[in-house]
Amino acid sequence: MKHFFVKLHLILGLLSGIIVFIMTITGALYTFKTEIESITQAYKKVSVENRSFIPPSQALEIGEKANPGVAIHGVIYRDSIDALEVVYYQANPLYYGASYLNPYSGEVIKTVNFINTFFGFVLRGHTSLWLPSKIGKPIVAIASIIFLLMIITGLFLWWPRKTSTGNFTFTKGASSSLKKMEMHKIVGFYAGWIGLILVLTGMTWLFDGFDKITYKAMGGKKEVSYSVPKSDLSTRKDKMLHQASIDILYNRIKTLNPALHFIEIHAVKDSSSSVLVELNRDPTTHWKMDYLFFDQYTLAPIKPKHIYGSFEDAQIPDKIKRMYYDIHTGSIGGIFGKIIVFLGSLFCASLPVTGFLMWWKRKKEKRTFVKELNL
Repeated sequence: MKHFFVKLHLILGLLSGIIVFIMTITGALYTFKTEIESITQAYKKVSVENRSFIPPSQALEIGEKANPGVAIHGVIYRDSIDALEVVYYQANPLYYGASYLNPYSGEVIKTVNFINTFFGFVLRGHTSLWLPSKIGKPIVAIASIIFLLMIITGLFLWWPRKTSTGNFTFTKGASSSLKKMEMHKIVGFYAGWIGLILVLTGMTWLFDGFDKITYKAMGGKKEVSYSVPKSDLSTRKDKMLHQASIDILYNRIKTLNPALHFIEIHAVKDSSSSVLVELNRDPTTHWKMDYLFFDQYTLAPIKPKHIYGSFEDAQIPDKIKRMYYDIHTGSIGGIFGKIIVFLGSLFCASLPVTGFLMWWKRKKEKRTFVKELNL
């Protein structure tokens, strides 16, 4: 049995090593994106003024002029020292970026295409290996399954079968071959548990079926797929336009929640869509986000059928499902959680390297043995 797992572990490693290395290294680099950008992107901060923020409808108009022809996703309001962010997203042609505005005057500070930034480059490597999405994402999905099997087989092979800790300490004065083997075994055993969590949470985005099965297995009863509920067109009033409705909603929510650090008003796509407002009382994570939908004509609240609704209405399976992204990035544990994910990703990235070196050394020694015996 052990011989079978050794062979399986080796074959899987040789098949996916370079892909796993890219996925884990880019994952490690992406971990501290928010912290690094807060230092390097001064345009996201503004001087506080003694006046109100511009309304969402005005921000949308400015955003359309700043980046004409690109679909607007929404407007994000943060604190008094933060620039207002008009977010753009469209699938074809792909564009994901933002215009940063002075929230008091509406002046455009800077427009950024996130895809062309350093972290945009890193994310494309992590999710699609810098290949076209239709090609890269299936490869990443298959490599994720292989990596999962490698972790499982590796844990089986190196699981301590003795009560002593001798199997999990580095040997003093060991040869280079033994050092590589010990590094692969010891680092792999401990980092493998972190890798297991990262690959399982990542697979929920790669495989819709896996996402739904895990949610239902936890007892979840709602829909997993996100969708925007429809407004009731029978209540439509000519004088109530969706542009005005987003301003009314923003003022109402801001009045009721003056201490909120994150409010995103989504642009209404058409005459039948509802208005989505996202509220986050802890902008360092995503799982506690409130997703509030309103009829764009009556402003009556609409309760969605999926898990992305009010946090107050979320059941335990819904909350766990919402945590996946924050677990995957480590943000659920604050800065210490990110450090754990960062180090775990780096250690996992070392495994294909040490594994390959071990295999190459043995292969080279075997070739030398055969040559010396003239076989």
